[in-house]
Amino acid sequence: MVLKRRNFIQKVGLAIPIIANPFSNIFAQSGVLDKALNSSSRKSIDFNFESLNDRVWIGKDFWSIPMEDWEIGNKRLEFKGTMRNARLHLLTYVLKKDKGDFRIKSRIGLLKNNNDKGSVGFSIGIRDTTDPNSVKAACYFGEGLSAGISLEGKLFVADKEAQLPQNFDFNDFTLEFVGSPKNGDYECKLIAVDKEDRKTELTYHHAGEIEGLVALEQNMNEKEGSTFWSRSISLDGTKVEYVPDNSFGPILWAMYTLSKGKLKLTAQLPPVGSKDSQKLELQFFRKGKWVKEEKGEIDPVSYSIIFSIENWDSAQDTPYRLVYSIDKEKHYYKGAIRQEPNDRPLRFGGLTCQEWAGYPYRPLVENLEKSNPDMLYFSGDQLYEGNGGYPIKREPEDSAILNYLGKWYMFGWAFGNIMRDRPTICTPDDHDVYQGNLWGEGGEGISFEKWKKVTDAHGGLVQTPKMLNVVYRTQCGHLPDPYDPSPLPSGITNWFTQMVYGKVSFAIVSDRLFKSGPEMLRSGEGRIDHLTAPAKPEELDSNDLDFFGNRQMEFLNGWVGDWKGANMKVLLSQTLFSNVGTHHGPKKQFLFGDLDSGGWPKSKRDEVIRTIRKASVFHINGDQHLPFMVQYSVDEVRDGGWTFCTPAISTGYPRWGQPDSVNVPFTDRPAHGLPNTGCYRDGFGNINYIYAVGNPTDDFDLEKNRYLKAQKKASGYGIVTFDTGARTIKMEAIRFLADLGVESEENTYPGWPLTIGQADNDGRRAFGYLPKLQLKESNQVVKIINEETNEMVKSLRVKGNEYIPPVYSLAKYTLVIGEGQNEKIIKSVDISTDPKEVMEV
Repeated sequence: MVLKRRNFIQKVGLAIPIIANPFSNIFAQSGVLDKALNSSSRKSIDFNFESLNDRVWIGKDFWSIPMEDWEIGNKRLEFKGTMRNARLHLLTYVLKKDKGDFRIKSRIGLLKNNNDKGSVGFSIGIRDTTDPNSVKAACYFGEGLSAGISLEGKLFVADKEAQLPQNFDFNDFTLEFVGSPKNGDYECKLIAVDKEDRKTELTYHHAGEIEGLVALEQNMNEKEGSTFWSRSISLDGTKVEYVPDNSFGPILWAMYTLSKGKLKLTAQLPPVGSKDSQKLELQFFRKGKWVKEEKGEIDPVSYSIIFSIENWDSAQDTPYRLVYSIDKEKHYYKGAIRQEPNDRPLRFGGLTCQEWAGYPYRPLVENLEKSNPDMLYFSGDQLYEGNGGYPIKREPEDSAILNYLGKWYMFGWAFGNIMRDRPTICTPDDHDVYQGNLWGEGGEGISFEKWKKVTDAHGGLVQTPKMLNVVYRTQCGHLPDPYDPSPLPSGITNWFTQMVYGKVSFAIVSDRLFKSGPEMLRSGEGRIDHLTAPAKPEELDSNDLDFFGNRQMEFLNGWVGDWKGANMKVLLSQTLFSNVGTHHGPKKQFLFGDLDSGGWPKSKRDEVIRTIRKASVFHINGDQHLPFMVQYSVDEVRDGGWTFCTPAISTGYPRWGQPDSVNVPFTDRPAHGLPNTGCYRDGFGNINYIYAVGNPTDDFDLEKNRYLKAQKKASGYGIVTFDTGARTIKMEAIRFLADLGVESEENTYPGWPLTIGQADNDGRRAFGYLPKLQLKESNQVVKIINEETNEMVKSLRVKGNEYIPPVYSLAKYTLVIGEGQNEKIIKSVDISTDPKEVMEV
């Protein structure tokens, strides 16, 4: 029986991370707290930071932005950043909409004085206008009432100010904000008292409701101001509501893959301290009880643990839980390893490009849960440099790693709930490693100084191998073991690999890491990767250029002939192997070609397509910020396989595929007649049969609602259904704001859905056919080898008991039928001129 996801979760007991005690030991216990536990009208909580171990992560009840700028040290909370409006949000205690009183209080002191400027205080009633009920959206987009104190000697609430007494001691003071309802509004009071009892009060009338999160905020009026510490923060009142579901951590989320009986699972933790527990336990629910599988050691750099389990029984659902103790509490994170869908079609979710303007992508995530894919693929750009509203830190190395992790955690917070109970493939792309474009040149490094001269148009990796390996471990550590476990000469780890799941074999590759940079072809300054004028094909190709790299091509050549456990084959990469976008950027600039694509170098690109079509391989990718369905061409029009470039989860940099608007010649427009479809030649000389494209509107910049803007910018996700029995592939492109409860063409982009056959992924015209094979056993693997060239020209698990082998040149052929010990070899087979000729095998 196939369970709907909601029912499935209920059956295995999945909901939210469970904690043994709803109140942490960092809370200062008091009679007021005891009363709150038994009172429905008044809640009170006092967080005392003095009892915590030194660490960057504050606790499950808080979320700090930027994460790396806040830490527990010297028995207090310390802020060491420079960003304006940096906030530590209290997640689990919120101000509810109902009228009531509340009070916020914190003991604060000056940490580092920067020219007597700086401010600290509270942001109160933080909500996002686009998604007002989302705690995640509130943290990153919400605005609240500002109330604080500045080193300029002022107390302030919004735009109202009061003068502090002379000689007010900023080194140690208490700040308190009180709100009481009055005639539908709120009467507020902000009180500051230093350790010598010098006191100032400021009253403020707030019109309307105060509702949402509460945060401790620094640099409220300036960047690079002085920094402050805090020893405690408390919140109480009848308006306060305890919402434990809002907590995040200490086990943030988990991702797993399952392939050929081997389970690999990564548990992601936040930056816990060296004195916190360094062990995490994995348990499975078997025969009515939780059974310990193994304990893992937290990696001290990436704060992740990777579990690897052999001989996994995938014939049933198996609940799991992760167990971690911190601050004298035991925490649980529950999920389930799903039954592998070997007896039905495999539903695959394709996602890419998560620019933070659409964060936390709630409509899309809810639709994805309704689509209920059996597995997920995040093809790259799980984060962008500006995600979170604060800039990246490239150096020093340790700061860059923490900066990456803070942005990486946004991804897990958005999608963790759906990843916990299905296999997830995740591969990094350029922005994940803090580069706007990436031509990795085999992992070679490049200095910051050299890279900055031609930013984003240089080959090589600018971040350090240590940081890059954190990216690869956190995103790819749970993938099946890499084909090549040895690191690159620079020390960067490889992750390209194969995964077999649901009778589909996936090759997971990097089409960036080994690729040559554009300066190998073009000189000059600025965007040498943008072709603003036509180029001759020979200008953009050379035998000296790399595309996949030798080791990855070696893997690919072996993979196309390996059919163990699979009926169909799929290549997963970051971008498509063509340049089908025509217009780029906020000014909608037309380009003849973009070297930030898989369309070049053409000769090496063609080699990849020739290789994968031998096994009728379907290709899934992302990166382009707009969805495409394309059939490749190499030697003849449409002689390659098909690719589905999935929509961006949330589009940042806009692109359009509108060749008709610039009079690009085309042929073979599909029967649906949609514009910008048919066969077009791109700037690198590739002929691309574009069956469908999902373009953004031109007026998206006028839209203020973040989710509506994401919709207008062609955001969404892809669903691919592999029917491994019928050997068909159905492609769907779901819009960001689709209403999947209603049957409507508006839920998908024009031209979708489309169903193709497995055989459509090899468009070559046969030169002739070998005799029909009559197989005693159905669904056997057949390989066809040209005896003159010793090249395997076709490899396929045939459907049923009959197969007519196509060949593509005049030669004698060897047929290899079956697998392993049951393999049978027939040599010197000629092209048949008799359509009734049969070979029984």
